[in-house]
Amino acid sequence: MTGVSESSQQRGNLKDNRYITLLDLNPNSLAAASKRIGVNRINHVLQHDIYMPLPDSEKGQYDTVSMYYLLHCLRGNMHEKALIIKHASQALTDSGTLHGATILGKDVEHNWLGRYLMNIYNKKGIFCNYADSYDDLKEVLDRYFKDVTIKQYGTVAVFKATNKKQGN
Repeated sequence: MTGVSESSQQRGNLKDNRYITLLDLNPNSLAAASKRIGVNRINHVLQHDIYMPLPDSEKGQYDTVSMYYLLHCLRGNMHEKALIIKHASQALTDSGTLHGATILGKDVEHNWLGRYLMNIYNKKGIFCNYADSYDDLKEVLDRYFKDVTIKQYGTVAVFKATNKKQGN
């Protein structure tokens, strides 16, 4: 996961324009993202498995957490991926926003090319989204946030979740 997050602490310092934190298990992904974004914009790079709890220093620190085209690449069904949503919610400030997009695999109609690529990517372990549905995504987001919006564009679900629930 390469997560891009804005830290409310860094945003307040006008002399320091570094406000992005990158998080990923893969050091190559972190290096590529750092190069693309530019080190002058990056506050913190964290090599971490998002299935594991975040360090306490990362909890409640971010105004936004982005998960664009991430969930369909993670192992497990959407209910197993709920742990990722939980950890992301813990990183957010009380007024923070989680947003992202994912490719759905269940209850959607992929065109022939989409079906072909889904089969290849799922067999290779690049994707794990055969069982990912809009309803399951909504249920998981609702578990951790009070306000959830999901818009579906073909096979892609674009989501925004705010007002995190306390105690999760």
